[in-house]
Amino acid sequence: MTAAELVTSLDQDAACQTVAAVAQLAAASGGHVGLLARHLETGEELAWQPGETFGTASTVKVAIYAEVMRQRRLGRIDLDAAVVTREADLAGGSGVLSVMRPGMRCTVADLCTLMIVVSDNTATNMLIDMLGGAGAVNDGLDELGYHDIRLNHKIGYAPPPLVVAGSPPSQASSEPLGYATPAEFCRLLADLHAGAVVDPEASAEMITTLRHQQSQSLVPRAYLDVADPPDEPGPDGPAVASKTGSVGGCRAETGLLYLPGDGGTVAYCAAADRLADRTMTALAEGNEILGRLGAVILARWWPGPGPVPVRPGWLTVPGHVTAACGSNEGSG
Repeated sequence: MTAAELVTSLDQDAACQTVAAVAQLAAASGGHVGLLARHLETGEELAWQPGETFGTASTVKVAIYAEVMRQRRLGRIDLDAAVVTREADLAGGSGVLSVMRPGMRCTVADLCTLMIVVSDNTATNMLIDMLGGAGAVNDGLDELGYHDIRLNHKIGYAPPPLVVAGSPPSQASSEPLGYATPAEFCRLLADLHAGAVVDPEASAEMITTLRHQQSQSLVPRAYLDVADPPDEPGPDGPAVASKTGSVGGCRAETGLLYLPGDGGTVAYCAAADRLADRTMTALAEGNEILGRLGAVILARWWPGPGPVPVRPGWLTVPGHVTAACGSNEGSG
């Protein structure tokens, strides 16, 4: 059976119920929900408002990383070059460099690792400066063909006073760090899987770094297990290469979901913004929305053996009854 025949032979009731579950999540949320998940071997998609624009939070750091790799290929960036942090570089929020004393010595490659693995804001700002600023990053994304991912500015959070006395006040912008559509991020991750972002070597290096990203609080939130790199996915859970983003009122994640056996790979981007719940705790609404979307994505393509490895209750929307087929006008 060919991949196309497999898609057409899928249980259409199950496919409809999957879209209905996403519709229920969107309707129950206090904000704006978007999703595109694409099974890369069959081409089958699960979509909800994939062409809508959402705030990226830190998921835009994947695009910054892609521009670093593009400029490396052009000979403008040396990943092995040494850099030293200055007090003026330190940015608060996520990461570790802002609580390390200025004068830390590392390489450009280390900055990329910190930006992705622990979402380090200081490393991110240093890389944006090296690339020529937000406008230059966007020009590079245009060269790469990703016109619907935009970086708006550097990160303006003041560093904590742990190592910097008398920190200047925060200059955080009211404008989101970036904008993107779920469709464009899904395409970028699919291109990474195909080795088509800059070149196969750059794509593979980016995926390796994304597999080491440490947060599992969003899309994999309800998974019983996620395979640690370099382990392969197994019956207890998938492997994931991803980047999360979390700011008040917005959660987003884009990545690759590797299924066990012959299950294949799913590229995805899930986002929820304009949320009334602006808290940053583990129980925030955005975390739950993306966790439930993640459970739906895994259930849609889980190849077995055994049941879908998600926590009980995460494949239903509390207080809602399964919608009938045909009620998914918001999907695309």
